[in-house]
This record gives sequence, structure tokens and C-alpha cells, in this order.
Amino acid sequence: MSDSSKYVTCLSLVAFLAVVLAPGEACAPSTEPIQYGRGHKLCELANAAITESSGLACSRLKPGIFWTHNDSGDLARLFAFNTQGENLATYEVSDAEAIDWEDMASFQLDDQSVLLIADVGDNNRRRGTCTLYVINEPELDADQRDATGTVEPTLTIRFRYEDGRHNCEAVAVDPTTKAIFLVTKAGRRKCTVYRLPWPEAPSAEPLVATAVATLKLPPVTAADISPDGLRAIVLTYGAAYEYSKKPDEEWVEAFSRDPRIVRMPMRIQGESICYGQDGKTLYLTSEKRPTPLLEVPVVQPGSAGD
Repeated sequence: MSDSSKYVTCLSLVAFLAVVLAPGEACAPSTEPIQYGRGHKLCELANAAITESSGLACSRLKPGIFWTHNDSGDLARLFAFNTQGENLATYEVSDAEAIDWEDMASFQLDDQSVLLIADVGDNNRRRGTCTLYVINEPELDADQRDATGTVEPTLTIRFRYEDGRHNCEAVAVDPTTKAIFLVTKAGRRKCTVYRLPWPEAPSAEPLVATAVATLKLPPVTAADISPDGLRAIVLTYGAAYEYSKKPDEEWVEAFSRDPRIVRMPMRIQGESICYGQDGKTLYLTSEKRPTPLLEVPVVQPGSAGD
């Protein structure tokens, strides 16, 4: 999605952040006692069809399984793999377009594990509406390899922004309210968070995403919300930024505070992040091959992982 100058800029930013940021450094005291250790690579993904891993979500059905998709230019399909990088399955998403898939999320909806795919990329700001696809997560056999299948969306959400067209590469769903949050990818440290309520019923008309906060961050490339709905991780090409809220707070309040800065491992054009099944450990991939799966672990203060 980017030219060579973008890669150079991203690499420079990552290198700078790797030097100046300590793991889990905070701009303001965190309300959560989580201590992140140094990130590291777990494996490289074996499936050569994963050429630009742009979104990442952990399975809510079985531990150690992840889902990803490619950036623009690919078919409407998802890939499943494990923490060893082994290819488990490829699923085509029927009745769906892949104009510019940029992110995805996994969560529980009415006791069903679902995946939300965000077709929201718009570098040239030409799209009047964007689309979110919701599918039931396919149930995989952890011992299978190279399986194929087809899955149909249970819900297709078309939406527009209240104030015009925006490029977006980050989507997150609050599992407690089902509200969908989209973060624009913008310069000048001014990325806008938009909120889209979960639709009560399918709508022929596009829904409207409303602005709820402005984040003073570098261009945002991915996001996720923890399963308890209390932490949001927002990724840039360098560090990630974690926002925390109390159970009785709204996200607009949390996004108004300074975030915690979390150091990310070195990677080239990293545009995906998700919380693991424990709701704390962070996982990332990269859009450059060989595609790595990286982990930012949770450690006890004073342990060797600090």
C-alpha cells in the first residue's frame, strides 16, 4: 500500500523508538498492573499466500490459533495458522469484496465466536461508504493442515463517516457493548476515533460513524480492545499505545487521557495487532515476507523478561 519512501520512514521511526522507549513506559500512571516484557518473534508463517498480513485476530474457540488477511489486491479470504506458523486453513468469504481490507477483530456475540473484517482502507479518500463483514468463526481441528472452505457473512455493515471520507486501518470492537471503533490514519498527530453502534437489524442505508475522540499519535495502523472491555491497544509503525478505562467509564473518557506507551519489537511495516486469548499478551505480524508472528509477553515485575 505504500511506496519506498514510506518504508524508509517507518524503519527510521521503528529504530528510533526501539532505542528511546523502555518496555511498558507510560506517559501517565496506568490503571492496570500489567507489565509487558520485550517482544520477540515466535515464528514465520508457512503459507506463502500470506503476502501482506494487514489484520490479525486470535481465535475465541481454540487457544493458539490466529486469523489474518492480506492487504488490498487479494481475494476475499482469511488464513488460519498456529503459534508455530503452520498453515491450518484458508477460507474464502462469499458475498464479500476485498477492496482494501485493513484490520479485523474477534469477540463473542450471543455465545458465538465471530470475526469482523474491516474493508475500510481509503488512501485517496474516494470511498463514500466502507464495509464491515461479520462471520461466525470457523471451527478448526488443531491437528489439520492446509484445509480449505467457504464462509458466508452473517451480517454486512455498510457505513459512512459523519464528516466526510477518511483513510482507516484500525478497527476494534468493545466486547461488552459491541460498539465498533475506527481510528483514522492521519498525519500531524491527529488521528480521529469514530464510534459505530452495533446495528440492531440489517440496514439498507449506510450507518453513520460519529467522531468521539482525537488521539495525538503518529499514523495509526491497527487496534484492538481486550476481552474485558477495559483496555484498548492502538498501534503505529513504531510503538503501541494502550488506553485503560474503568468499568463505569465510556471510551471517550479513556481516550481523553494520555496513553501508556508499549514498546513493540522491530518489524517492517507492521500493520496488525491483537490481544491474545488471555486478554493481555500482544501479538503482531508484518506486511513484509517472510511474515513473522511476534509476541509481546506479560511478565512479573523484576523478572528476566523485563
